[in-house]
Amino acid sequence: MSGTREVASGWFDALTGGDIERALGYLDEDVEWINYSPVPGFNDDMAWIGTCRGPVEVLESFQTFVGVVNVGSESLVRLVVDGEEAMGVIHETGTVKETGLPFEIEFIQWLTIRDGKITRWKSYTDPSQIIRAIRAR
Repeated sequence: MSGTREVASGWFDALTGGDIERALGYLDEDVEWINYSPVPGFNDDMAWIGTCRGPVEVLESFQTFVGVVNVGSESLVRLVVDGEEAMGVIHETGTVKETGLPFEIEFIQWLTIRDGKITRWKSYTDPSQIIRAIRAR
């Protein structure tokens, strides 16, 4: 069984390295994946947000995201671990495919890790940069 820091480090390494298949291997079969809550008229044009359950639904969310965005870079800025909880701050740049406009955001991924797997994932950010890039059609 891997500890919280090892699982979180492996997850962020795979994610920022673009290895989605390896990243999905860190997820529990029943992972609760909370990627913001859609708010009609505010952030619902980010088609990949919402709550998913399980790696298959998470993969579909990733596929929707990369269908809309060309990711330029992702890097782990900070990792904090406390017991079975880990928090990573990610810096991301990208371009919205339809508009060609760039965006740059920092977001927090809050992980709960039990028995060597991520059982809960929740994201926090100010999405205004990416919303601006999507809406400028």
